[in-house]
Amino acid sequence: MLDEHSAGVDSQLLQSFRKPLTEIAEESFTLPSKLYTDPEIYELEKERIFYRSWQLVGHLSCFKEAGDYATVRICDQNVFAIKGQDGILRGFYNVCQHRAHELLPDGTGNISSVIVCPYHAWSFETNGRLRGAPRSGGRADFRREDYSLKEVRTEVFLDCVFVNLDPNADSLSSLAGDLEEDVRERVPFLGNVAPTGTYGEGQIEINAGWKVVVDNYVECYHCDHAHPAFSEIHCMDNYRHDTFGLWARQLCDDLRIQNSAYAFDPKEHCESAFWFLWPNTTLNVMPGPEEINISAIRPSGRDTTLFTGISYSVSGESDQGRDDYVSNTLMPEDVALCESVQRGLKSKGYSQGPVIAEPQRTGRGEHALHHFHRLVKDALFGDA
Repeated sequence: MLDEHSAGVDSQLLQSFRKPLTEIAEESFTLPSKLYTDPEIYELEKERIFYRSWQLVGHLSCFKEAGDYATVRICDQNVFAIKGQDGILRGFYNVCQHRAHELLPDGTGNISSVIVCPYHAWSFETNGRLRGAPRSGGRADFRREDYSLKEVRTEVFLDCVFVNLDPNADSLSSLAGDLEEDVRERVPFLGNVAPTGTYGEGQIEINAGWKVVVDNYVECYHCDHAHPAFSEIHCMDNYRHDTFGLWARQLCDDLRIQNSAYAFDPKEHCESAFWFLWPNTTLNVMPGPEEINISAIRPSGRDTTLFTGISYSVSGESDQGRDDYVSNTLMPEDVALCESVQRGLKSKGYSQGPVIAEPQRTGRGEHALHHFHRLVKDALFGDA
């Protein structure tokens, strides 16, 4: 049930849909610019999207030994996943139950057997139970069991650890089990990979909101024009883009060995596949040695985003030519596009644009962008 203030905000924001976001992509319009620039929207997104959805923490390779942990910031919420002394993976809010100091530093690490708060040295077991609270014996009513860490839902999916702040959320496997089947079928080496870098190493700051970044990721309408080297690798006439319940997939196996991006052996993995999982997880495979990049598009503010990810390969090493192309050409091209769009969304000369989609749903259309926009609107406003 919405309170009066929330209902009023919803009503005002819905009025910005002056052109309809309809079920049929080729008849629809985009989300209005107000939904990218209004501070009220970012607050709604925290509560109605990011605090209710499954968020990537890290690959299982981060959690080999008891006490191995990885932290993640989900908007204003700092959480961590940790492998307990009993071998069980759990997730907790990264905050001491005494005076709210953050417990573990950003990134990955190992705390041996006890989590110790840097502020007043309260200590917690890896299962979240309070072990010690210095000089707390003076409180007659003090019970350690009252101050366990607050747990969050944790699930292993696609060999990665995800968390969800909503205790009543459906499991990720029930929401997107077909995605896992599809990825494992197309990436048979998934279970045999090792990280090619370190946690947080692939973090990119983008001066654009998270929806702008996702918008750019889920369409290749811009690829012919804005990514010339990418379009030399991929025959765009045979580039496909499909949408499903909470995910979308781009595929191309019609590849050109002669291109200006990077060289690859056609006897190696010879397909590009890019998966998007609502609301902000991506999995990316390009031709060459067996390697997959797993990333998250994390909002760090109303109009700023951190694109964080690590690549994993069978050899444990990255392909230098492919890595150079992605890092030095493809990503900078996309960052520049997103940052320009974010600036343009603030213009008084723009509100909504038409979705460009074709009935045959080719990879050059915006039907997956339309799919994403429908998910955003539904998450924020339901059936309104």
